[in-house]
Amino acid sequence: ATAIAESGAHLLSVINGILDMARADAGRLVLVEEEVEIARAVAFSLGTIEEMARRAEIDCQTEIPDDLPRFLGDAAKLRQILINLLSNAVKFTPAGGSVRVSVETPPDDGLVFRVADTGIGIAPETLPVALAPFGQIESGLDRRYDGIGLGLPLAKKLVELHGGTME
Repeated sequence: ATAIAESGAHLLSVINGILDMARADAGRLVLVEEEVEIARAVAFSLGTIEEMARRAEIDCQTEIPDDLPRFLGDAAKLRQILINLLSNAVKFTPAGGSVRVSVETPPDDGLVFRVADTGIGIAPETLPVALAPFGQIESGLDRRYDGIGLGLPLAKKLVELHGGTME
C-alpha cells in the first residue's frame, strides 16, 4: 500500500509539473500577488523536503535576517520555486552533506534567495541543459538520479514571472 501511495504521489507530481510547464510556455501562468512572509515561505519549503533530507542524511539550515523588506508576490509559486531548488539540492548532495537557504537584501533593492549545497554541482557548460524542460545532464542506462527534468526549468520560469532571474 505504501509503494502504491508513493508511486501515485510521484505520478501526480510529474503530471502537475508537465501541466505547469505547458501553462508557462503558453503564457497562462498568472501571479496571485499578496504580501508574502519570506521567513514563513522558507520554513514551509524546508518542512516539505525535511523527510527527504533526513533519509539522505543531509543537514538543512537557513540564514534569514529579521528585517526583510515587504515582498509582494505569489506565495504558492515562491514556495514551489524553493521546494524545487531545495529538493534538487538534497537529491544531488551525498550523505553527510549540507543544504543552506539564505535570503539577502542587496543595496540596489529586491531580494536574493540563495540555495547552496555541498553536492556535485552543475558545470557551467551543462547549465543550459539543466534549465531546459526535460533536460537531463546525465542520461542513459547508467543514470544515477531520478527526475524528469522539470524542476529547474519551472523554477526559472516562476522566478522570471516574478520579474527576477535565476543564476
